[in-house]
Amino acid sequence: MFYLMLVAFTLGGCTSNTNLNTAPPITSENNENDIFQQPPVELKYYYLGSPQADLALVQDEMNKILLEKINATIKLQPLDWSNYGTKLNVMIGGGEKFDLLFVAPWVGNYFQNISKGALLPLDELLDHYAPQLKASVPEIVWDATRVDGKIYGSINYQIMAIAYGVGVQKELAEKYNFDAAAIKKVEDMEPFLEQIKQNESDIYPLFNMPTLINQPTYYGFDSIGDDSIPGWVRLSDANLEVINQYATEEYKQAVTLARSWYNKGYAKKDVQSDLGLETGKFAVKFNLPIKPGVEVEEQGLWGGRPIVVKALNEPMITTNRAIATMTAISKTSSNPERAMMFLELINTDKELYNLLANGIEGKHYTKATEEVIEPIAGSGYEPRSDWMFGNQFNGYYLSPELVGIWEETKKVNENADYSPMIGFSFDPELVKTEIAQVTTVIQQYDGPLSAGIGDTEKLLPEFLEKLDKAGVNKILEEKQKQLQAWKAAQ
Repeated sequence: MFYLMLVAFTLGGCTSNTNLNTAPPITSENNENDIFQQPPVELKYYYLGSPQADLALVQDEMNKILLEKINATIKLQPLDWSNYGTKLNVMIGGGEKFDLLFVAPWVGNYFQNISKGALLPLDELLDHYAPQLKASVPEIVWDATRVDGKIYGSINYQIMAIAYGVGVQKELAEKYNFDAAAIKKVEDMEPFLEQIKQNESDIYPLFNMPTLINQPTYYGFDSIGDDSIPGWVRLSDANLEVINQYATEEYKQAVTLARSWYNKGYAKKDVQSDLGLETGKFAVKFNLPIKPGVEVEEQGLWGGRPIVVKALNEPMITTNRAIATMTAISKTSSNPERAMMFLELINTDKELYNLLANGIEGKHYTKATEEVIEPIAGSGYEPRSDWMFGNQFNGYYLSPELVGIWEETKKVNENADYSPMIGFSFDPELVKTEIAQVTTVIQQYDGPLSAGIGDTEKLLPEFLEKLDKAGVNKILEEKQKQLQAWKAAQ
């Protein structure tokens, strides 16, 4: 396959960057802009998150550090997962003034917000105000953030090389002699699903269906731009031909399998119910990103129940995986320099990072060791989203079993294959009307098809026909044009 080894993917200052400004960060002792002679500025920060009772307490503790180091305060603004993108669109469309926002290809409309002019280019800001942050992330990862040659997202560095696989409740796996080593593809799970259906009347075999859109590399693809938008490339294709993933045999097989499993009763029929993974009422979870420590991480999501995991493909770094979690600076920010100083600190100051990620020691968690913390149940602050805020390798471990996974994760990153399109970013400006039109069609059809709810034979042809009418071919042509120009320049 057309994979290249990521031999240059190293950490810290090992990447080559002749333009890197290695000047020390701004402090009260070394302050070219006299920021400490001015009133403090407040930075407004939007990110994904559920309400936390003690958010204000954590914010106050963070602000003690920020006032001392960069003469700024932070206003934390978590937005609900279900409507994050919608709320951002409203704020951006209305010209609201704010400073920082979480962005990614899968949420926050990274590429579309760049095309709208909603995000600031960060190259000069990174070089001048965040040299340690810039040096801590490999140059090839920064390249993955670029649109028209410019960086628009600050990388929250963590696992980049992802394989996809399946998780199974360990108790059920042992009860039915589940052989993880024998599972090579998603279809191999059906005998186990049937055992659960026949013998466990109060447990659903499936928590979710295996879907092409949520695990492109398992199906042999890499996406271009937002994952759901048509226009993917087969990893085995040296010519990098852009195709409509919804019109492929792989997509048809995936939704046909989903329909079959739905009809066989492997999934709960009421998809609107709030029955969660933590209830223990599900046996199998698909589309699972496999990484060091995933068993322990998933156990927390499964209500403390141990699980067995199996990777179904090799780890790979793609552009969208490299930029799966970033923080951007809004074009409306009145203080972009101070916002970048904040990003430098949240990525390099372990105390500040762990305040945001885990809360206040003694109130929201206790230390088992210097590396391991134990969250206090019902404490008022437990966001469980440290991957969203900065360099995750600065974080505490949540279990003694996880100690050492940061080093393991770094090794996975260093040794992984990477996509032949790593570093290519699509500019959607010329086809934004068509993207809006096909997005509406995708929202109507892909959900029911991928969940197995809709009649595949009826809905799939309708889906493809409506994509054609919405302008899918123009999107494919524009992606192909830009990709070929990028390839020619390599």
